[in-house]
Amino acid sequence: MFETKRCRIRSFEEKDLDSFMTYRNNDEWMKFQSFKNKTKEEYRNALLVPLNLENGTQLAFADKTSDTLLGDLFIRIQDKSISMGYSIDPKHARKGYVTEVLEELLLRLRTQYPNYRIVAMTESENIPSKNLLVKLGFVYVQWIEEWQTEMYVYRSSR
Repeated sequence: MFETKRCRIRSFEEKDLDSFMTYRNNDEWMKFQSFKNKTKEEYRNALLVPLNLENGTQLAFADKTSDTLLGDLFIRIQDKSISMGYSIDPKHARKGYVTEVLEELLLRLRTQYPNYRIVAMTESENIPSKNLLVKLGFVYVQWIEEWQTEMYVYRSSR
């Protein structure tokens, strides 16, 4: 798919499932996520599928040298809008990987879909995620009561 200085963004592979399960089924770490606490078979059925941006697709991001899974991205393109989400294995958190991957992803999305709105949702209590979104150039737009989440929209230029 694409690479950054330290990461490779790619489709999920069978070898990623155990690592993915470990961090996604960590209730404390994933308290702000919805796609969690599944069986290996449920994750396999959700992740090891052809990419489908209209229905939403989960991508892996891995260390470029070792190909070790670091975290994941979610992207969905629908009605001139791109929704995105992200998570990282706590073993690799706070090392700048998510920032690095999202900066490249946003650059690519803005180039490929110049007239699309890019949105991200986060829980109001998820301060690290909110800070990251603002750092990347997102602005708070609204609270969505139905989903109990805040919506942020990416500005086309910082």
